Amino acid sequence: MSADLGAEDFDRLIEAARHAVDAARAVPPDPVTVAYEAKERDGLVRATAVVSEHGVHLRSLDLNPRARRLESAELSALILRTVNEAIEGATGEARAGSAADLDALSAELRELQDFSADRFGQFAGTITDLLRQLERRIDG
Repeated sequence: MSADLGAEDFDRLIEAARHAVDAARAVPPDPVTVAYEAKERDGLVRATAVVSEHGVHLRSLDLNPRARRLESAELSALILRTVNEAIEGATGEARAGSAADLDALSAELRELQDFSADRFGQFAGTITDLLRQLERRIDG
């Protein structure tokens, strides 16, 4: 940040940081939907899970016709594993997006804090210098 910012600029920065914090706290008016597709390695089972404002849901489950050749226990295990992978992938991507937004906000607030600490140090130094000059005039 530039050291040439004035009080009005600093107030705008603080207000922007407050708005960013409020936005991070609030539920977004138009929540982002995250979808993740998982495929079983032989292509017999494919599942897509979705994370939205309504929670985590299975959007689709596709079985390749070759899956009919499997024993029911083996097919059940493939379905369960693929669906769980899709759910974990969708929730992981949703968390990663939220973390990135909060990391950006945290960086902005850290920058604002560093800037304000620097400006306060300059202000305190100026006051100290003024007090010394007044003291010299009174003593002098």
